Amino acid sequence: MKKAKGRLKRAAAALMAMLMVGSAAYPVLAAGPAEKDELKIAVLSDTHYLSPDMIKDTADYTEHLNSDRKMFTESSAILEQMLETIRADQPDVLMISGDLTKDGEKEGHEALAARLEALKQAVPGLKVYVVPGNHDLRNANAMNFNTEDGAAAPAGRTEPEDFKEIYNEVTYGDESIIAAYTPPEGKEAGGLSYAARPAEGYTVIAIDSARYSADNTDSGLDEHETSGAVSADLEKWILEQIAAAKSRGDTVIGLQHHGYIPHFTMEPELLPMYLVNDYERLSTAFADAGMSYVFTGHMHANDIAAMTTEAGSTLYDIETGSVVTYPSPMRFVTISRSYDGGMVQEQLAVETKTHLGPITFTNPVTGREQTIEDVTAYGQQHGFSNDMLSTTVNGFLNGYYRQIAQSGGIKVALEGLLNDLLGDSLPIGNITVEKLVDAGLPLLLPGADSGEALYYDTDEGGIVVKQKLSILNLNVVIPSSALKQTLNVLLEKIDNEVLANPALLDAVVEKLVSGLTAIPVAEDKSLLDYANYIYQSHLAGADSGDQPEWVAAATKKIENGELLEAILQAVIADVADVANQALANLPLEDVLGATAWNNTTKEFVAAGGRTPLVRPLDKSGENALSIALGVLGAKWPSDSSSGETIYSMPEGSNPEVGYSVADFLNALKKYFELDIGALLDSLINGTPADPEEGTEATEGLLTAALKGQINTWLAGVVASMGEDANYPADNDTVISSEWRLSDRTGLNAAIAEAEKKLGDSSRYTDETVDVLRRELEAAAGLAGDALQAEVNLARERLESAIAGLAEKPGDNGSIPDGNGGASSTPDDSRPGGGEPNINAPQTGEGFSWASVAVILSAAAVAVLTLAALRRRNAEGR
Repeated sequence: MKKAKGRLKRAAAALMAMLMVGSAAYPVLAAGPAEKDELKIAVLSDTHYLSPDMIKDTADYTEHLNSDRKMFTESSAILEQMLETIRADQPDVLMISGDLTKDGEKEGHEALAARLEALKQAVPGLKVYVVPGNHDLRNANAMNFNTEDGAAAPAGRTEPEDFKEIYNEVTYGDESIIAAYTPPEGKEAGGLSYAARPAEGYTVIAIDSARYSADNTDSGLDEHETSGAVSADLEKWILEQIAAAKSRGDTVIGLQHHGYIPHFTMEPELLPMYLVNDYERLSTAFADAGMSYVFTGHMHANDIAAMTTEAGSTLYDIETGSVVTYPSPMRFVTISRSYDGGMVQEQLAVETKTHLGPITFTNPVTGREQTIEDVTAYGQQHGFSNDMLSTTVNGFLNGYYRQIAQSGGIKVALEGLLNDLLGDSLPIGNITVEKLVDAGLPLLLPGADSGEALYYDTDEGGIVVKQKLSILNLNVVIPSSALKQTLNVLLEKIDNEVLANPALLDAVVEKLVSGLTAIPVAEDKSLLDYANYIYQSHLAGADSGDQPEWVAAATKKIENGELLEAILQAVIADVADVANQALANLPLEDVLGATAWNNTTKEFVAAGGRTPLVRPLDKSGENALSIALGVLGAKWPSDSSSGETIYSMPEGSNPEVGYSVADFLNALKKYFELDIGALLDSLINGTPADPEEGTEATEGLLTAALKGQINTWLAGVVASMGEDANYPADNDTVISSEWRLSDRTGLNAAIAEAEKKLGDSSRYTDETVDVLRRELEAAAGLAGDALQAEVNLARERLESAIAGLAEKPGDNGSIPDGNGGASSTPDDSRPGGGEPNINAPQTGEGFSWASVAVILSAAAVAVLTLAALRRRNAEGR
């Protein structure tokens, strides 16, 4: 019995060996991936990680917090909660679309990379793909706030090579990376781009769109800039990677910081730096090449936008909001694919997760434990605020103040601005303040024969003003020489007293901001509430247009112009208040260039080395100034001890200032009242008609037509951000598409022809018919996700089998030839024509071996089965 069993085993082994040999001899098409597959992706963006070790409760850190909506203090704790959520989800891929750190602190990159490395250890097989954002490299704002003296100190500056080294274990050294972009010699732009294949059927192209190198920045410096760009060399490389991916039959996924498609209609107009430069052309090129999706960030908004090219290709830009700003979202994406006849049915399912919490951590500012119950609700309170808006505006303006001071002061800056604006229109060459007065005023003002109340008179050497003040006819001259002196004095005062003390201007901005944001737009709702609602709706992807009644009411006030009028009145009131304060702090002597009025000689007494700003034009002017400055007017103290009557400036209301311009104007209220608010209002809004005075209405700088345009523009901004006009389902959605993996037109034609031939198979030899049947079965059973090369090979083999059909003797369809013989009718019906690919595996005797192997294998199985049954029966007995 043992010998019989041994013989059976040896026979089975021999048959199996024959089967393997036979199978090897039968050439088959390469096996493709499964008929269905999927890839799970977790997506984060704009983590803006700031290590708790770099945070301290200092004035510098508070200023940074007040100038931003980002939750830097909480960034580490929020990120850790999100990474824990990813650990639980066990995705295949984590993608982070840039702005990994607050401002490119090298210490922050290192700490973040360590966390991501730990995540890879915790999630087997996880691939992590990162790209830099505009904050991440060569950023002069990188600061460490945890210093002994409390003053922020520069943190480590991250260079491109540092970035690649720091994230080597996380990303750049991963085995899934299949290509890396190398810029041309002497260039750096885009150098952190790479392509990866996390799984069969999927290619990720990570694009470094950040601008941080001299060959790619507007400034020409190796310093970060907000906007993004893709160089021509990088674009070519991307297109090559897309082509390679499509040749593999892969779905192509882009990863980049800057957007490719506007996420609200007015983004190109309002915030063009949030879209990659030349986004329209690039998105079209990449879509037509075969990129299906691109995951972006930068705007801190959760939004999906789509575009379809003229060629019919569609690209989806899936923008993810920031980890550290409302609503602190994270996305979970599943891409699944199934195959049918060379077509790919693809679905991208997006799930957005918000409202993480509770999150308990030690606050690095207070040193105390803190719990955030709901990070989305918590972040909503970190929207626009007066402190944030004021600090942001003042931070921006303070940069200009410093530039003005460094350029030589306000005079130099003003002259530069005038040259930019007027240099080509005035025939005076390089514009200076002095040239503008001497040569510009005669060109800009009407002449003496114009009949105007204010004109330039060459004979008088200056500006003539003829103004009736109550009963006084104030006819005076402002000499050009005196005007130049006064302007230089005032500009110097701005340098020394204003720009040298930015806190004065900061206070002005704070007052202006608080006044504007407090404008009521509905019951218990302010303009600040309205701005936060519209903006945060866009950030959260909740911009469906379904808005509360109070928001709709506020929008109506924009459309009918009511809100613009309220804003103008608030601005006019605040500017007038600032102007009045300036006049109260401006000594009259500095403006007038005089210390007293000589009522005997009817002229001002010059202040040291100055030419008085005003002198009488005629007797009327002399009398008007005498009355205005004397006991009936400003009541300047009179002294005749020198033999001449001198009216001297009195002491002012503010001893630190002396007699100010405001003091002088207040003293003349009987004759003249300067209402700056009313002047600004008439200048901006014009004046209504006055039937009693017989005056007609006049238009201001903001005409009715211009106000209408402003209202339309404001309404457009609100509609653009408040209602998604592109792809409304920004959070949870399923994007379905179908695309051709391979062209099976020729193969299908060959299959049809083969079936036709087999319908009349009796005319052909059994051997060639068997070959055709097997090739037909192989072609018809070709995997749905087969690549084009596999489809082409199947077609060539099938066409070869069709061409190889041999007719049986005596039934070959021959017809008599002209010599009484027979000629064969050639079979030219083979689809596509031409010869089969000589490099393709050929059928033939391999089929015989395969047939023998299959038959013998079946026989072996039958013998072994029969022997086993006999043994069981014998044992049963």
